Order: sequence, then structure tokens, then C-alpha cells
Amino acid sequence: ESTMSKVDAWNCIEKLFRIFDKKKKGVLDLDQLVAFVAEVRTMNIIEFDESNVVNEMMKRDAEQISFEEFKQWSNSETAKAAATGETSGGEAAVIEDPFGPATALPDRFQTAQGFTHLAKEQHPCYTTAAHDIGFKKPRDPDMPLKWSGRAGEFTDTFIVNEPGKGLQVNTYVDRGLRTSKTRSNVHEAFDVDW
Repeated sequence: ESTMSKVDAWNCIEKLFRIFDKKKKGVLDLDQLVAFVAEVRTMNIIEFDESNVVNEMMKRDAEQISFEEFKQWSNSETAKAAATGETSGGEAAVIEDPFGPATALPDRFQTAQGFTHLAKEQHPCYTTAAHDIGFKKPRDPDMPLKWSGRAGEFTDTFIVNEPGKGLQVNTYVDRGLRTSKTRSNVHEAFDVDW
């Protein structure tokens, strides 16, 4: 723990927040927040409730967080209990993982025996390091210990707002930049060249 005052510590954390705010909008997106929280944890100048921040963001389905929200949500009773090591009932505090229990793995990740492994042989003179790694069948220590995925919810709730057509669900159309020539079905003289 540091000897600086709580006000000085929060001022330092606010400056760090501004450093991580690359777009200078006063908010951090989820990727920036993960890096920010990791840095705050390493600094160890404040006690904060990471699980409460995650829970509040999930309640609001938020994609961004401001510094005021971070400060408010990280100063919960859980953070105070974690600092003292007790809950309001007097028993020891249990710090909960914000991403759920470590045992909540999908079945496909429970053991390595469920994977079908079809490694191709390569000529030993032309093999690559990536092939050497991928050639090995996964073992139980290679399997993840926890799962933070969302079980495919993105594809179930993919909504597109197309001008003139309104909202449409699960109608994915490639709307990327076309770099090829537009060819005519009638005659090549009608091909569009830009």
C-alpha cells in the first residue's frame, strides 16, 4: 500500500484514465478499460471493487465507462469489505470473480480428449514453427481454466438498420469496400470502370 492520501490517489488514477483515453472523449471502451484496470491493480494505490464495475456495466449493457462512473462503481461495500477482510456480518469476505465461476466451461473445453486432431505431415526440410506447435495434439494443461465467452449471443441478436428498410434481424450482407470491377451481364463495353 502507498502512503499517499486517498484524494491524491484518485487524482493519480484520474490522470491515468486520461492517458488511456486515446480518443479524448472522456470515456474508455471495454478494451481500454481492461488495460486500465490492470494498470490500476499493478499500481496498488487504491482499493476498488472490479466485480462491481463489471456488474454495473452489465446491468446497463454499457460499452463505455467514464471516470466518474468508474470511481462511483469501484467504491462499493465489497471494496470496503475486501480492504478490511470482513463482511457486514463479521465473517471473512469472499471476493467474487466478476466473470463467473472458474468451473463454468463449455463441454468442448472440459477435457482435451474431445478434440479431433487431424495433423498433416510436412516435409521435415520445409516445416514451420507454427506447424510444429499445431502438430501436437492438445492436452489437458493446454485447455482453458475459465470461459468468458457469451455463447454465440452476437449472431442471435445481430440487428441491421438499413436506410429505407428499417430494422432487420440476422440479414448479414457484406457491405465492405468493393475493389473489383463491376461487370455487365450484357456486354463488356458496359463494364463500369472507375
